Amino acid sequence: MGLPNDFYTVSTLFTLSGSSTAIWIITGVLGDLFKSKMKKTAKKWVALTLSFVFAFVGATLIPEKSILVWVVAFVNGFLIYLTSVGLNTISSKENARTRHPVRPNRGGGSSFFESWW
Repeated sequence: MGLPNDFYTVSTLFTLSGSSTAIWIITGVLGDLFKSKMKKTAKKWVALTLSFVFAFVGATLIPEKSILVWVVAFVNGFLIYLTSVGLNTISSKENARTRHPVRPNRGGGSSFFESWW
């Protein structure tokens, strides 16, 4: 089995792993670009909004549209969001074992791998 020729295609972007990874990347890049100006709450809302955008755009690709398609797209938006939160939690510099409950993190500005959850 050879290596894939494309990174993202329309078919891979609208899968759970493709959408979640895209949202994790977009939110990480925006957080890195805006450094301390973009708070964790803003990153959460950006990720949730993008999750719904991906879910509903993906639903438009289904030829037969019924009310259930839109209900499933709504639920998929939350699923995409939670999966991207998991990606962020696993990859962040901070994890549950290294956080100190009394001392806040006094590191530098935000980075790509900063936890937004």
